[in-house]
Amino acid sequence: MKEPTYRDALKAGYDLAWHHKSLWLFGLFAAFLGQMGFVELIAKITRGVATTSSSSALVYMWNLLSVLKPSAIAEQLEMSVDKWVWLLWLVVIFAGFALMLLFISVVSQGAIVHSTARYIDKKGKKFEDADVSWHASRVHFWRLLVLNILRKVLTISFVIFATWGMYNAIIFPRVGDILLFLLLFLLATVMGMILSFLLVYAVGYVVVENQKLIPALQNAWRMFTDHWFVSLEIGFIMIVLNVLALALVIFGLYVFFLPSLFMWTIAVVFHSQALFMAGVIVGFILFALYMALIASMFTVFTTATWTYLFTKMHKKGVVSRLVHLFHGSNK
Repeated sequence: MKEPTYRDALKAGYDLAWHHKSLWLFGLFAAFLGQMGFVELIAKITRGVATTSSSSALVYMWNLLSVLKPSAIAEQLEMSVDKWVWLLWLVVIFAGFALMLLFISVVSQGAIVHSTARYIDKKGKKFEDADVSWHASRVHFWRLLVLNILRKVLTISFVIFATWGMYNAIIFPRVGDILLFLLLFLLATVMGMILSFLLVYAVGYVVVENQKLIPALQNAWRMFTDHWFVSLEIGFIMIVLNVLALALVIFGLYVFFLPSLFMWTIAVVFHSQALFMAGVIVGFILFALYMALIASMFTVFTTATWTYLFTKMHKKGVVSRLVHLFHGSNK
């Protein structure tokens, strides 16, 4: 029997993302947690390094520190009781919305994993109802929350390491400092990449195999060590696909702001501020809807792809495409 390759994983991810639109709502909320895999890590490290190397970031930090001066804080604290009550209510309302969004996002991530696993078990002949996957994922909320928090904390830690190295190389541009930055960047990327794969597979063990947190992490480590080359291959493929998704976003930016450009032209001719603002609002709404669609579909695609890899690695193993081609050429 033919062993599955990561091409099969990409095909399964595409089929689920394109043909099962009930997952798009889950994908929209799960997108707030970031992508599965180490694409998010690479993006944040690159963004952190680029921000550090720009002078505008230093100005921003200076302005932020000026706002946090004791005198500025003291001025903000001198408010009436009514204003304090309104401020407290706003904090409670926004905290409530944030917690609700966090809950829905975590459960949505697990629901995509559960739907994909059930779809694969039934060989694509039957798709699990969305409410069934939602309730199945809700049971694992706390374990999934801990894994996502762990992923965020580790990602931020590696970004800080790489950013500190870049900052040190800019302030003290000596050979040793530049080598230190390169070493920290490489170390943060490699370690973050490994931990990202571990957490992806741990999510699979929690949702699909209903395991506790520690056993899930232990089994995830075994799975990664057994399939590290395939994990790297699919990780780098995801980076390429992220670049293509970014190209689609840029393309949509031009397409969906064309009606706004037309309205802006009319606004300039007739000197209408209202028409100009209407063009801005129309363009923003169209582009926001487009962005939500891209983010939703791509999140379903990446999560389903990793879940397919997990299920196949767990049961029968996945063959590296490069190794498959190498063995094929030697026959």
